[in-house]
Parts: sequence; structure tokens; C-alpha cells
Amino acid sequence: MKTLAVILILMGLSISSQAQGITELEETKIGFSPIILTETDNPDEYRYEVNDGFAKDFTKNPMGFIESYFDITSFIEQVKDKDYDTYLVRFSSDKGFLEANYSKDGELNRTRQLFNDFLLPLAVRNELWRQTEGWSMVKNTYKAKGKRDLLEKELYRIKVVKNGKSKIIKIDPKKIGEERVAGM
Repeated sequence: MKTLAVILILMGLSISSQAQGITELEETKIGFSPIILTETDNPDEYRYEVNDGFAKDFTKNPMGFIESYFDITSFIEQVKDKDYDTYLVRFSSDKGFLEANYSKDGELNRTRQLFNDFLLPLAVRNELWRQTEGWSMVKNTYKAKGKRDLLEKELYRIKVVKNGKSKIIKIDPKKIGEERVAGM
């Protein structure tokens, strides 16, 4: 009797395992982009938000970040039905933005940047300390613009305070390290 019960159980298991078919699923691609296209009220405006996890990298080197994570060729392919002469694309984070103007062929024409209250580069921090030893930085702003991937103008505008007084220091990073001549 035990043998009959074991045989029946094994037959039942083999029949039920044969009834289950194999379902083949299609390949799914999962991607993560540090920039996300956001909708705006203007249909001709293209704005990308930088993911919070990448905001520090974006603020540190906006041009390098865009070159690494933005593909202008695929962007133009996506909006090819609009037939623009140039494309103005804005990349922004909570600290600021970079606007890039591209030709219809995908060449970078010019850029404009504006960032607020972020970690200053070491050379700028050293120059600020040299000019304002004993003062405390309250806020800072960085403005830059350029043609293609070269920056023509850069300026750090930094507000410092000491003993209830405040002043604005402007630092051009291109002039840092220039030899200073003592005045008479």
C-alpha cells in the first residue's frame, strides 16, 4: 500500500510539473540618467534637471558634466521635427544653471553659467583669504560665459562680513596668481 501511495504522489508531481509552461519574457532595459528632461510652458524651451546625487559634480565642472552625460546628437534626433537653426538647452540644479546654445549640426556655440552658494575652488578660496583675512564669507555667486567650450569671462562675487560690516569681493580666476607690483 505504501508503494502505491508513493507511486501516485510521484505521478501527480510529474503531471503537475508538465502542466506548467515556460513563459519567455522580452528583454527590459533599465537606465539611469543623471539629467532628466522637464517640461516647461514654452514648447521651444528644453530644460534638464540634474539629479541631486550628481549636483556636486555638476557644480564643480558644469562643462565636463554636460560633455559626459548629454548627447546632443540624440537630442537633435528627438526634436528633429521642429527644424530649429539653434537649440538652447538649460541644465539646472539647486545651486544654479548652465545654458548651452547648440547649432543645428550639434556644435556648441556659446554657454552661460550662474551658480550661488557653493564650495569655491581652492585657488579662489586662497585668494579670498589673502584679501580678507579675518573676514567670514556669507554668500557667493559665480558667473561665466564663453564661446564653444572655452570660457571668456568668469567672475566670483563674494560677500564677506566682519564686526557688523560687510563688503563684496570680486575675483577673476584668470587674474589669480598674477605677480603683484608693490605701490608707492
